[in-house]
Amino acid sequence: MPSQGATKLLTFTDVQPGATVHGWWNNANAEVYRLNAWPKVAAGVDASAEVTRNSSVKHHTPSERELHFYVKNTGAAVSDIEVWAFWWNWTIGPILQSVRAEFGVPALGGAIVTRQGIAALDVAGIRKHGSDVAVDAGDRWHIGSDTKAMTATLLAVLAAKGAVGMDITVADAFPEWVETMNPMFKETSFERLMAHRSGIVDVTAAESHALSDMTKSVTKRRRQFAQLLTHREHGGDLILNAPGLIFSYQNANFILAGAMLERCTGKSWEDLMKTELFVPLGMTTAGFGAPGSGSDVSEPYGHSDASGQRVASKSDNTPALGPAGTVHASLADWATFIRLHLDGSEGSLTLSSSAVARLHIDYPPNSMYPNRYGWGWIMWDDVGGLALGHDGSNTLWYCSCQVHPNEGVGFLAVSNIGGANRNIGATDYGNGDAACWKVIQTLREHHFES
Repeated sequence: MPSQGATKLLTFTDVQPGATVHGWWNNANAEVYRLNAWPKVAAGVDASAEVTRNSSVKHHTPSERELHFYVKNTGAAVSDIEVWAFWWNWTIGPILQSVRAEFGVPALGGAIVTRQGIAALDVAGIRKHGSDVAVDAGDRWHIGSDTKAMTATLLAVLAAKGAVGMDITVADAFPEWVETMNPMFKETSFERLMAHRSGIVDVTAAESHALSDMTKSVTKRRRQFAQLLTHREHGGDLILNAPGLIFSYQNANFILAGAMLERCTGKSWEDLMKTELFVPLGMTTAGFGAPGSGSDVSEPYGHSDASGQRVASKSDNTPALGPAGTVHASLADWATFIRLHLDGSEGSLTLSSSAVARLHIDYPPNSMYPNRYGWGWIMWDDVGGLALGHDGSNTLWYCSCQVHPNEGVGFLAVSNIGGANRNIGATDYGNGDAACWKVIQTLREHHFES
């Protein structure tokens, strides 16, 4: 990486021979790659100095990062010693190129976002296998199940306006079904749906058909799906005897939540996302389904290796699955959404501290519910305390994100090829998952260890 310049950090005065002094730089938001110490003495005087150790202390923002250093006077005379930092502006393009080559994926993108903005963002690769059209930093990427956190955030925004209650149940949203629905749904609230603790553990063939029924509008498909889903048995005695405790990750939870939002507001989930989330946040590239069209290469294609050869595709899940995973957006616009979760305010949208706390609720694990999942985020303990994250894929794209609210930073990675569930040996759709995880790990190492 090329040097961008040098900065004199400070001057130590009257340092005795053999003595070590300590100082720090309180604005180390550039990437320092070398420190040098120079004694200031008269010509002909034997003098030398060296930096013996350096470290960094990060507070809450890059501008509060302190670079600490220890300088020893290794000469024979008392000297003033200047410390200079040579620095570069760090970029992630070469890293993306390296990871792309390592895993053989068409294209990759990555970003580091902080409360102050985007600290780094770049892309590498091609939009479509067989073409030579390079991806652009403003291209749109399918983010799959990372849509779930957006649906949960939409609920919080609507609740703040009084358009819907965060605690309403399926029975509240669909009172005409109260007498006929499975009794467990009378107590199933948005909270249980957002945390995948509703008791839904599968989807039937009839319910899948309802989602893809082209004779109905998308909202009517979701309504039909919701009716079928809530009018049958789920999970057996274990679910019935432990309502709200058993974790089962199911897209159906968020599709049902989307149908409830539509019923409560009279608007489609897509319209609500645009008017209540995308527009206030300034997410001008955000939309639904595979980005672009199949008639040109103006946006990236998704890809799969499942057939034994690489195939480019603009396919996606049925639009009715939307609330669970059909959003696409540029990296910069996805970063805008992540910033909302770092400080509660972005664009013209502000979430109250109580709303953010609820969106980031960390359900305590127990013997029946060991998974830490709440409101569209997977939870774990990491640098700075609680961390949030999620992966997303429609088998043709892959993305991953990590968000560290207490550290004020988030990491994003995207790829235009699917991944493989290597834990169970599933069909290999590509290496998008492995490539995204490598990008995330590299971004983390740069931010937390530099």
